[in-house]
Amino acid sequence: MEVTGSQGAVDVTQSKPACDKVASPLGSNINSGTVLRPYATVDRLADALQPGQTGCLREGVFQGDVKFLRGGVQGAPITLTSYPGERATLIGRIHVSDEANNVVVQQLDLDGRNAANLPSPTVNGDNAVFRDNDVTNHHTTICFLLGSTEYGRARNTVIERNRIHNCGQLPPTNHHHGIYVEEADGARIVDNWIYDNADRGVQLFPDAQKTYVAGNVIDGNGQGVVFSRESSNNVVENNLISNPVVRYNIEDFELTGRGNVARRNCVWSARHPGFAGIQPDIAVPLLANVVVQPAYVSRTAKDFRLAPGTACANVIAPPVPPGPAAAQPRRKRVRRPVVLRSGAAGVWPGGKLRLRAIVTSPKSPARVPVSAILKVRRGQSWRRVGRMRLRGNDYRAIVRLGSTEREQFRRFGRTRVPRGFRALKLRVLVPRVGVSNFVLVQIARRPAG
Repeated sequence: MEVTGSQGAVDVTQSKPACDKVASPLGSNINSGTVLRPYATVDRLADALQPGQTGCLREGVFQGDVKFLRGGVQGAPITLTSYPGERATLIGRIHVSDEANNVVVQQLDLDGRNAANLPSPTVNGDNAVFRDNDVTNHHTTICFLLGSTEYGRARNTVIERNRIHNCGQLPPTNHHHGIYVEEADGARIVDNWIYDNADRGVQLFPDAQKTYVAGNVIDGNGQGVVFSRESSNNVVENNLISNPVVRYNIEDFELTGRGNVARRNCVWSARHPGFAGIQPDIAVPLLANVVVQPAYVSRTAKDFRLAPGTACANVIAPPVPPGPAAAQPRRKRVRRPVVLRSGAAGVWPGGKLRLRAIVTSPKSPARVPVSAILKVRRGQSWRRVGRMRLRGNDYRAIVRLGSTEREQFRRFGRTRVPRGFRALKLRVLVPRVGVSNFVLVQIARRPAG
């Protein structure tokens, strides 16, 4: 169950997450960033992370731009992700600045709409990783923008297993793409589903060097992939590139760079003679590409897995659906034989706490005992502190907390919580039935005066 207090929702059914800092839509930026006292904004969470640390977002919607002004170090990045078993949504621009290297953003729903209408995510730092995200901006502007002559060149960016879709203004402007590799070295764009973007799915312009584009589904965009200007040594292979809306699946523009290649892709366009949808007289070597209509499981439902036995499967086997479907699955809620509920999420010392325990699935009503055992967590063990009496169909108790902090914790123990707060972790055992969930009740000190 969830206990909701002034610091936000606290999930007390989960095991301890691998999160160094936490933010919640119900949190506060004056908090310390723990599970009990989460921050309120993603920007505050990102600023608090040190190299090697992970910041987790509780389920819900966060609004506001996020700019990474510092990152991690090689082998110890800073990571922004959803809280284990949950999925968070961020509405706003993400900008990895040229001062922020080794940043990982994963398992989030990223809605890049922002007041300045700037591309999101924008990457100007080195070694940034975006994986298992759902990325869109609902047809307002560019989504991914890698590198800039003014704000910093992006090096070794990894974009993998994301859904990147519905980016760019409609009708198309010829400038808004799913992934815009502008000034970048060594980007890896692999195993993504890139679809329904206004212009290019992947734009290599004007100076994309050694970009590797492989294993992607690139479908229903204005154009698929373009090689442009000084862009050199870029490899586009083993992709499904299909159904361009405006021009071609593969094309070039004022290309002077060398060493580019498009090979072993499965291409299809019903709009073009021969169904390949490749620009005539393209200046990029084309090797062993296959012209076959890909048999997606459901293009309408945006399920771009290939049906078994299709010809394109010999070229590429798209992975398990990226983005939301590939994120860490939600943990199955455990059905407890006893459900414990607290009358309040917090209480002052000297106050009363009303508890109620409901037996949800007894083997036989006659076997339900007349009392249950109330326990509190102290250190690594559960300590018996009282009984709950059966009243009607459930158990009830009123726990009076000690009027002084010393008496309170001598009687009930405590768990580690932020400065200025204490907490009781309580559960109940009903003999012959089972153990309840636990509830966490915060105990605040009375303000002076």
